[in-house]
Amino acid sequence: MLLKQKRKINISAASEWDAGRESGWKHGYHVGTCEALIQKIPRSASVLRSLRVLYVRAGLRGPFPDMDQAVTDALRGMVSELIIASPPDNLIDLASRRRPDLVLVLHGTQVPVHQIKGIRSIGIKTAIWLVDEPYVTDVTTVIAPQYEWLFTHELAAIPMYRQLGCQVHYLPLAVNPAVYKPKYVPAHYQSDICFIGNAFHNRVRLIDRIAPALALRDTRIIGLFWKRLKRYKSLSKGIRISWISSEEAASYYNGAKIVINIHRSHDDKVHNKNSRNLPGLSINPRTYEIAAAGAFQLTDVRQDLSDFYVPGTELETYSSPNELADKIAYFLQNEQKRNQIALRGFIKTLEQHTYEKRLSQLLQIVFPS
Repeated sequence: MLLKQKRKINISAASEWDAGRESGWKHGYHVGTCEALIQKIPRSASVLRSLRVLYVRAGLRGPFPDMDQAVTDALRGMVSELIIASPPDNLIDLASRRRPDLVLVLHGTQVPVHQIKGIRSIGIKTAIWLVDEPYVTDVTTVIAPQYEWLFTHELAAIPMYRQLGCQVHYLPLAVNPAVYKPKYVPAHYQSDICFIGNAFHNRVRLIDRIAPALALRDTRIIGLFWKRLKRYKSLSKGIRISWISSEEAASYYNGAKIVINIHRSHDDKVHNKNSRNLPGLSINPRTYEIAAAGAFQLTDVRQDLSDFYVPGTELETYSSPNELADKIAYFLQNEQKRNQIALRGFIKTLEQHTYEKRLSQLLQIVFPS
């Protein structure tokens, strides 16, 4: 009897080892394919402009330090001189001493408007890139008119800013491919299904609806406030309640067979400052980040999604909890199709959706050649 039990344990352990080895081989093959594709993507040489740019960081935690890093990394290869400042700095004094061709501010909610007025009064161009719309429009509608150029990633916000007299331009979000990229990851980052993001109420409702299906799989949910789930107990072993770095998020994306993307709701009265109830029509940065990691993505639909990716070809979409659960089940069983879609989304992202591409557009608008 004891011998039979030992045999069963040995067979089980061997089976798990074989499954792990096969999974590791497949993951390595996918990463290798992505790396080979990178070499085939034509690299357009960055045009170095003879410009001095003063860049003002967002000055906030959360995703903003990574955005700041992505913008500064891109600008360094695009302008002859880059000066970096933070919202508490005396920006008027700095601008008057260094005389930049442009003061570019990210997000801008921490920058006192009198600083921007002062900079404009000495004849220096100012621009702001709003990257958290429509969730803070109660604040941004006050600060945005102080800038000469306004760039926003949110389609729904453009008519509003035009009514305020702003010179507004649509500039979508992007990805930093130096951070979000295909890579080999250890087993503790690997999963069947992964979602990264805070537990806004629309996300909680969706995850609760599909929790029975998620509980049957190796599911990872990472972010703040996830104890709000009604079905928290059934998913708790895969929930990590914390903020994680972009590098670690990229590791989870690389290790997941399916990454779910759930856009934040525009009408969340608890977390938003959007009293105009402006809808969210534009895709979030995670759309690009998941794709840049070479991961397969299942996302809800925003109006401008098809302007950037071809649904069903470069990523997959869902419009209801039932459709999401059905597509999770389907694509977990169809690895080849899953990987083909992920590879096409990966190529599209590197070719068209980097911060370098977006900032090139911005500089062309402010300094037309």
